[in-house]
Amino acid sequence: MAEKKGSRKTVDKWKKKKWYTMLASKLFNKKPLGEIPGEKLHNVIGRTMIVGLDVLTGQRAKRDVKATFKVTEVQGTNASSRLTQFEMNRGSLGRTIRRRASKIAVIEKIPVKGGDARITLVAITARKATNAQKTGVRKVMSDALKELSGKDFEDVSQELLFGNITNDIFKNSKKICLMKKVIATKAKFIEAK
Repeated sequence: MAEKKGSRKTVDKWKKKKWYTMLASKLFNKKPLGEIPGEKLHNVIGRTMIVGLDVLTGQRAKRDVKATFKVTEVQGTNASSRLTQFEMNRGSLGRTIRRRASKIAVIEKIPVKGGDARITLVAITARKATNAQKTGVRKVMSDALKELSGKDFEDVSQELLFGNITNDIFKNSKKICLMKKVIATKAKFIEAK
């Protein structure tokens, strides 16, 4: 069959694209997260990927936490990323709060390198807490978060997810009322404009 005159040959866009391996941040030892396609470098930078923390850490207890990574630079076929957000599954949080218990939440915005971090901490008491006890626990949580200001967001996230900050808050809050758990449910990096 002869080709018709004037018809154009189309090029498949997928064939032009390269595949880049997205690597986690240094906090997770640059583990591969998956592959992302991109035609040009500027199309790859800024892309995000959401991954369960249990996949990265190997700890089954972290299966309810999802982490968001954003590509910052590309070297060859490797795309380096940084942690920009983590969030706990709402369903799992709901399962931890039982009847005749109080949920005390604090949402704080603290300055970190390159912007701000909006952090949500939740304290769960063993029994119903009075308003005075709730105020005391909130103050303990706010003071602990203020100590993290000025650090890098990844260091703040490491403290919240794997560090002793929630344990310290738990110990200090235990003096105010009976505590069951303190959880960092969410943290988001807000880049300075």
